[in-house]
Amino acid sequence: MEVPQSRRVGILGYGQLGQFLAQQLLAQGPTLGLTLAWVWARDGASLGGLPPALRLPNLGLLPSTKVDLVVEVAHPCVAQEHGEDILGHADFMLGSPTALADPETERRLREAATRGGHTLYVPRGALWGCEDIARMDRQGTLAALKVTMTKSPQSFRAQGWLRERVAAAMASGMRTVLYEGPLRPLCPLVPNNVNTMAAAAVAAPGLGFDGVTACLVADPSVPDWHVVEVEVTSTGDKGRCLSVTSTRRNPAGLGAVTGSATLGSFWSSLQACTGHGGCVRLC
Repeated sequence: MEVPQSRRVGILGYGQLGQFLAQQLLAQGPTLGLTLAWVWARDGASLGGLPPALRLPNLGLLPSTKVDLVVEVAHPCVAQEHGEDILGHADFMLGSPTALADPETERRLREAATRGGHTLYVPRGALWGCEDIARMDRQGTLAALKVTMTKSPQSFRAQGWLRERVAAAMASGMRTVLYEGPLRPLCPLVPNNVNTMAAAAVAAPGLGFDGVTACLVADPSVPDWHVVEVEVTSTGDKGRCLSVTSTRRNPAGLGAVTGSATLGSFWSSLQACTGHGGCVRLC
């Protein structure tokens, strides 16, 4: 029996997610036909615990490493700055799909995937029911989609004016709705916190970043949970249409950006990145 060729995987980012995926690739990858080729981080000093052979010091060296898949779990700026070049050489799993909230970045990455024949993968992360959402969108029966994310104030990495709202919520000790409205303007304010919402926008391109409604809540009463509520509404007569609401409670450490169950979701997504040609694909 012919042994399938192992897929070489590079990881961009070595925080909680990057470390977990690297460990999984080293421990389980060989039996799954996956090999950890290297890890790169914006702060190279964070890679000190890895053998030198697994550290990529410069992204300019990426083409020579002959990787099949690059997994980004760092920051959306990495995809914005390097995504096109990566897609010219390998499939690309975009762990920070908030990068796609910038229309120019989305256009460039989609065109690069088509041009290079490689797949731009978007992991579902903590998004429950994404296949059903995508199916309804394709059928033209998806009327509305709202995603509410509730976390401890310490879990938010906010920027701009939202940082003050988070600080006020932390000081008050009260449940606070930080934002409710279209998803697109929220993404650059908390790019590390709302990737699940961005995955929803990719699953429902008919609504997209402007049509998906985002609600972000800071709640000190859930210090070790990330709660994601997804509300789906179909087309139909008013008051007589399909509606589905799911609630996902994900255990998380105090102040953690990523819940523990989402780590396993990313590992499953990585295994699904087997090469699907020049397209954008949820995984």
